[in-house]
Amino acid sequence: MAIQLPRFLQWFRSAPVLQSAPIDPKGVYPDPGLKDLILFVTDRCNMRCDHCMFWRRVDNPGEEMTLQQLERIAHTTPALRTLAITGGEPFLRKDLNQIVEIFFRDNQTNHIQVNSNGVLMDRMEELVCQDYALKYKRHLTYQISLDGLEDAHDQLRGAPGSFQKIVNNLKRLVELSKEHPYFRVVVLTNVNKNNYHQIESVAELLWDQMSVEHTYDLVRGLSFSTWNIPQDIQQPEDPRECSLPPIDQLPSILERIKEVNQREGRPFDQVMRQLEIQVGMYLGKKAPFHCLSAGRTLGVIYSDGSVTACEFTTPFAKLDQYDYDLDQLWKSESADQRREQIKGCHCAHTCFVLTSLHEWEEQQAACANRSTTVIDS
Repeated sequence: MAIQLPRFLQWFRSAPVLQSAPIDPKGVYPDPGLKDLILFVTDRCNMRCDHCMFWRRVDNPGEEMTLQQLERIAHTTPALRTLAITGGEPFLRKDLNQIVEIFFRDNQTNHIQVNSNGVLMDRMEELVCQDYALKYKRHLTYQISLDGLEDAHDQLRGAPGSFQKIVNNLKRLVELSKEHPYFRVVVLTNVNKNNYHQIESVAELLWDQMSVEHTYDLVRGLSFSTWNIPQDIQQPEDPRECSLPPIDQLPSILERIKEVNQREGRPFDQVMRQLEIQVGMYLGKKAPFHCLSAGRTLGVIYSDGSVTACEFTTPFAKLDQYDYDLDQLWKSESADQRREQIKGCHCAHTCFVLTSLHEWEEQQAACANRSTTVIDS
């Protein structure tokens, strides 16, 4: 997803008093204002995946916000760049189609991504065929999980037979993407200790045989993917029964993934930069930037209406305390306090590494542009 920061660029260009001020090479924390949102619409799931961080909620599903409450959130939130709808399995909500339309129509969300295990084909096809993306000239993406070849995937997902069903569904989704403008399907493979030797085999299946765009992520968990989170706000999210590949294999895994991306026309270059940063963290390096997005431009809402800066920290407020006005909650004293608490931590969580990378690269470009303007003047 592309990120634009016109206000930030204008601020640099119109602030000559700061031309000689030192710039933190790790980036400047942006003012709080949501650009991207991770929305859990349900804890219910039809799989029991070994790598799932949220298995405690999946095993004991809690309450879910109503459609009216979600509508209120869409109304009160500034227009979002991206909305990632997740769970649980989002397509288990019978009103998911309406949720998607509400955010396209009322929030003017530019890009909605539904993260799914890819099993419920009838519901997936029904949403695509509503053509909300075309109607509102926005973008709808399904991110489908396929975590290895048949034996590895079915074992990891605890769902025998799911691999073949998903492969068949992906073929249909590719056809739908050709028929419906503004709809896209991509696959995410979660790389872990059980499947890291299958990177090229999965690529051959998805790209060479099915023309499915796909990328990779590394399994994550609080105990091995985070650093310096204050103990009293740590959210104990670790996989049910899964872990990283051997640490000494991570550099070669990164190179193998880069080679796949290169061979397929480099559709995920920014993801490659993100993976490089993540691997560096696991090898003991610090990220080149602060976590610029968590609690500032990116937030998380759980299905019960509780809100957190990121999935590795505890919720700091509930939307029912603010009449489901997310913008008011995001600018509250509680939110300010949480932003201060997480300034010193960092993690290898993809969503926050990628969005912080976006912010940092835009800031670097703005600084370079400012320097050029000073020289020219």
